[in-house]
Order: sequence, then structure tokens, then C-alpha cells
Amino acid sequence: MDEELVGNSFQSGRLIFRAIEDDADDKRWFHEQIKNDPVGFALGDSNVLRPQTRRRSDSLLLEIQGFLLGVIICLPAADGAASPQPIGVVALNDEAGDNYRHHHRLAVLSMSIAKPYRNQGYGAEAINWAVDWAFQKANIHSISLGCVEYNDRGKHLYEKLGFVLEGRYRKSHFHERQWWDVLLYSMLEDEWKALRGP
Repeated sequence: MDEELVGNSFQSGRLIFRAIEDDADDKRWFHEQIKNDPVGFALGDSNVLRPQTRRRSDSLLLEIQGFLLGVIICLPAADGAASPQPIGVVALNDEAGDNYRHHHRLAVLSMSIAKPYRNQGYGAEAINWAVDWAFQKANIHSISLGCVEYNDRGKHLYEKLGFVLEGRYRKSHFHERQWWDVLLYSMLEDEWKALRGP
């Protein structure tokens, strides 16, 4: 066993990935920085865009804790800070349920970065870490994700990282008086191996 490799399992080049705690700090941060950011919500949530209650945010955070992987993305603690700075959430789950996922080795990826930390490459780094974790540690065979058609940055990012456009749910997402497609992307284990090399 490569102890250094295993010892660095919960970090990437610039980021730390930690478990979601069932405490007031994580709940408050998730509610204020992730669930009540209208732009982030419109780009990454299929629900109706509306202010989120604390109860709804807490419920979702608890649900993410139960996923195959549900972690808070953090920057290392700054000088004098007591703990790492949360900047986002990345998760892997299968909406079809544990038995289906276990048998077919499938996972659905979701990720959200808080507004002050967007457009700095943290999303790409977090997705790469989660994808590597899924294939190396969780024995996943295929990772999929959905992206609403108007999320141009998301489409560019997923394709740049090696996700393949598989299809679309046509005119299935309503936003700002218009119907949009939801694009379906995936990455297979063999495609990941080809991207990462031998």
C-alpha cells in the first residue's frame, strides 16, 4: 500500500474534502451560501427557483450526508483560521437507490460552488477528485450528470473533463418563460482510464 497516496485521499492540489457535519455551522453555511444563491440554484437545481427555507436546506444537507459520497469542498485554513474554509459541495449518488447502484455500479454526480469562489477552477478540481474517488475507491463503473441547456459554463466544463454527451430530455426544464433541454452526460470507467493514463 502506498501510504502517502492513501494519506492524501481527502485532498487535491488546492482543496480539502471533508464530511458534512450535522451542526449549526454547516447547516447555516449550506443554507446561506449554496441553497439561497439564485444563480447557483438556477444552474444546478431542477426545482422551482424560490427562496429556500432553512428546514428545506437542512433536509437536503442531511440527505446528501447519506449519499455514496457527500462532502464539503474546502480551501485549507488561512493563517490564523481554526478550520478550512467551505466553498462548495460535491456528491455522488444514484437516484434509483442503493440496490440498483450496487448491482450496476452507477453514480450520479452533483456539485455546487459558492458564488465568491466560482470561475477559479475549483469546480473542475473538485469534479476530478470525485471522479477519481469513484473509480479508484468506490468501484463505480459509470458516472452520469445532468446539465440544463442554458448552463454554458457547465457544458464546457463537463466536456473538457471528459464527460460524453449521451442524450437529452427535450424541453423538460422551465426557466424564465422558456422550455429548455436537460443534457445528459456520462463517463465510463474505461474512458476515465484513458484520460488518466496507465
